[in-house]
Amino acid sequence: MNIKILNNYAKEIESHLDENDAINTLKSIIQIDSRTNTKDENRIIEYWESRYSELGFENKLHQTNDKRLNLVSNLEFSDKGKTIIFNGHLDTNHIGSGWTTDPFGAEIRNNHIYGLGVSNMKASMAAMYTSAKILKKMDLHHGKIIFTSVLGELQGGVGTKELLRKGLKGDFFINGEPTDLNFMTIHAGTYSFTINVIGETRHLSKRDEAIDATIIMNKILNEIQILDISKTIKDLDEKKLNIVHIGAVKSGLGESFSVDRPPQISDNAIIYGSVRFTNFNDIESINNQIEKIIEKYQKLYTSAKIKFNIQSNNPIMPPIKTKLSTQTLELITITNQIIKKEDPRIGQFSPYSLYGTDAGHIVNKLNIPGFVMGSGGKYNTQPDERVSLEDYINNIKLYCLLSIGLLDKNHV
Repeated sequence: MNIKILNNYAKEIESHLDENDAINTLKSIIQIDSRTNTKDENRIIEYWESRYSELGFENKLHQTNDKRLNLVSNLEFSDKGKTIIFNGHLDTNHIGSGWTTDPFGAEIRNNHIYGLGVSNMKASMAAMYTSAKILKKMDLHHGKIIFTSVLGELQGGVGTKELLRKGLKGDFFINGEPTDLNFMTIHAGTYSFTINVIGETRHLSKRDEAIDATIIMNKILNEIQILDISKTIKDLDEKKLNIVHIGAVKSGLGESFSVDRPPQISDNAIIYGSVRFTNFNDIESINNQIEKIIEKYQKLYTSAKIKFNIQSNNPIMPPIKTKLSTQTLELITITNQIIKKEDPRIGQFSPYSLYGTDAGHIVNKLNIPGFVMGSGGKYNTQPDERVSLEDYINNIKLYCLLSIGLLDKNHV
């Protein structure tokens, strides 16, 4: 599709776009508390289903094993042609300290909209909805768009995995995780692990008889912190996406990790770690390297019990490495020039490429091309989380124009 035709479509998109309505849509979902793993989490999906129903969309709710709701909303122009999957989540992180605005207030200040999860990733979800609203008004003739709205992304993507298990299929995907409107085609996979050290306590007067769990934990930590898991990676930029990170540690006395008896030797310690990787086949090798460190200290402290576990409540999120066709790359370039008046950034970017996204599940299951692109990122997952209103509105326009180009019957 040439630049003249896309320019005409861009003008039509502008004519259908009500910016105040789009901002009010985003406000409405910021104001719904959808903190992950909370009892009221499903309320936002029920609300979102009602909004898509108002547009006359064919909707279907799917439930995960842990009773989370996930929504599929279909916009079909023709039963012939390609199918685009838009994918994103409505669950958010929890509230940290340091907020100066109401996390559910959707306050607008200095051309930014504030709120918990606005960057991760309610702005992109509202952009998808507004794009659906606009595209439904346009006279398109080919293909289908599936808008998926899920929960449980922050637990390893359980919502998207359930939709894929139920038969979700398409030819191209757009995941809306925050990238400040850059087009990410490479990002790391992620999984989490624990290392639990069980020792034997004594009073410090007899510490030579004790097995100090804290000391063993610290020795293991020192070796894991310098572990290089990127040896099989040739590309220098990609190497940076292969890391082992320690997120938290704790030690103390007994199962409750009691800390009110400092004169006693700790007998229980645990390490919480996270791995970022770009080659699925490297997982076994990475785990073997960690296990060798554990075996070393198990031999040194034979009476201790040291256990390494992959966290089952935080499943593996696969990496993505998607190859876009020359025609798709040209489409992205032209749409970016029309909407943002600049060339796009396409590929691997820091820090976005270290995020885990549900795009990994889609690529791993369906083996289709696509990219991750959404509004927000600069102020992602932090106090006073916010998104530029300009980027949010541009996100809507980009989603619309890209969809039109991708669904064109001549696009390959």
